[in-house]
Amino acid sequence: MIYLLGGPPRVGKSRIASVIRQRHALSVVSTDSLGAVLEDVWSPATAPDLFAKDKFNKRPLAEQATLTTTDFVEHIDYVRQESRVVWKAVVAFGKRENEEGRDVLIEGVGVLPELVRQLEDIPHRVVFIGNQGDNHRENIKKSAEDNAHDWMRDASDQYISVFAMFVKQMSVYIEQEAKEYGFEYIEMDRESLGDVTEEVMKSLGLSAS
Repeated sequence: MIYLLGGPPRVGKSRIASVIRQRHALSVVSTDSLGAVLEDVWSPATAPDLFAKDKFNKRPLAEQATLTTTDFVEHIDYVRQESRVVWKAVVAFGKRENEEGRDVLIEGVGVLPELVRQLEDIPHRVVFIGNQGDNHRENIKKSAEDNAHDWMRDASDQYISVFAMFVKQMSVYIEQEAKEYGFEYIEMDRESLGDVTEEVMKSLGLSAS
């Protein structure tokens, strides 16, 4: 069985996946890792969509903030473009694991409802999570401060605020898309990570023990 956990960045997917790995001895792979492999193989010239988010990340922070507040759809489109390319690796990896009789959990931003709905020939279960809370900025900041290896550890408060705004907007988008295609969406605002983890496992058909 291929288990899929999707959602915006910084909502707890990796931490939830880690708990599931420990409890169920599942292999876990991130779409970020698969994307990083592809980036080592391809270049912006050969696969421009794979590097779509660079167009946003290279903009001045003030421009990123303006885009996030006035036209967040464009930002989400960058994620969608990149995810479509990475999804090819997700499907290939999932098929191989299924053929070898191995269960695996694939988590990451690259798991989008519009892509999962196309997954017909691999046994799978999927759930999406998000955080639309107004206080998620503080959650992101604390998580980065608690992890010495976190790339956002030294990010400015302004950058974290812009990032948190995008997470909220993408959570809304994911929830709408999940409902459209008949997938479950779990909102993390005002719920503990442990409670959400239990809900995710239940949705995926995994026991909580």
